[in-house]
Amino acid sequence: MKPGEHGRIAERSSGGRFFATTYVRDADGKRRRVERSSNKSIEDARRLLQRHLAHRRTPLSGQAITERTTLAEIFELWIEAKAAEDGISQQTADQYRAVWEKHGLQQLGALTVTELPTSRANAHLKLMGATTQATRLRMVLRGMFTLAVGFDVVGVNPIREAKVTKTSSISPRAATADEFHQVRAAVRAYAERQGSGPQPGRLLLPFVDLLVATGGRPNEVLALRWSDVDLSSDPPTVTITGTLIDHGRIAGMPLHRQDLRKGGAPEHTVVLPQFGVDALLTLKEDGAAADGPVFANRLGGWMSLTNMRRALRAALPDSLAWITPHSFRRTVATVVRDAHGPALAQQQLSHAKLDTTEKHYLQRQTRGPDVRETLEAFVGET
Repeated sequence: MKPGEHGRIAERSSGGRFFATTYVRDADGKRRRVERSSNKSIEDARRLLQRHLAHRRTPLSGQAITERTTLAEIFELWIEAKAAEDGISQQTADQYRAVWEKHGLQQLGALTVTELPTSRANAHLKLMGATTQATRLRMVLRGMFTLAVGFDVVGVNPIREAKVTKTSSISPRAATADEFHQVRAAVRAYAERQGSGPQPGRLLLPFVDLLVATGGRPNEVLALRWSDVDLSSDPPTVTITGTLIDHGRIAGMPLHRQDLRKGGAPEHTVVLPQFGVDALLTLKEDGAAADGPVFANRLGGWMSLTNMRRALRAALPDSLAWITPHSFRRTVATVVRDAHGPALAQQQLSHAKLDTTEKHYLQRQTRGPDVRETLEAFVGET
């Protein structure tokens, strides 16, 4: 027999039960006896055996994942492999673990790897609704079962056809020049208001200006150090080299700077317009350590995006409540696109793919170009 083939099916009865037996040569070359029984008839026992043979897989032993391995155990193997092979950050690993522990461990963790069909996975994901957590859990489960497929425990990945509830896409919105002037005026008024105690808006105006001057992500701008700034060069520049990781984003870690950009992207140098230079000169007047944070809190440490976001919300009127720190990145992308085309917008934002810039950062153009001359010429030729 070749691997996967079986011999003649033998039949017998004993004590009122009926048995069908054969020998199978498994994928490992070994010959094994396989039997199924029924209390109805010989024919029923034969049918049960044939159904079993159609889906039977070689028994596994001595490897990390077998048919008896639970999903809880596979998750631990997968997250370890993910960190070792793909080099994911601790922050990303913690996000995967958090979604598994909240939405997967208690609900699915006790099942073995062969006990989660597509239908059940699909129902569980749909029950979570149109959420980022559902999308992330699907990604985790798909990775876990890809690992199981690699061990020949299951033949296909059951998560491949499982779907999450789709969210309605929201078109990127950029601020107009007039809206941006309103933002700056509101932020300036908030920072200059009189009162006792700390002034939470002290850094808000230069923060807004640097977001627009660079097009950087908010946590990348807050992670700038004075050693990343070169105001003496012609033209003046800043180089984005890292990002801030907020409190609790990595288990047990406080607010800290990560010396890598999002996704491990390379350093990104941007040329500063004059208002960006002015914002940095204003910050430098407060006195700054040579390699300290550009946006330093009152103790000289890093300034949390949570605090800056809270201050911006407090500063803006209701008509501008839709604006968040990330809105300025979309605004920069749209302004550069309108003046110089999408390729330079992508370059300013340092995206690896133009599709990312167009899909998530560029406000859609709703006015067609002036092509009257071209169309008139076409009609005139007929």
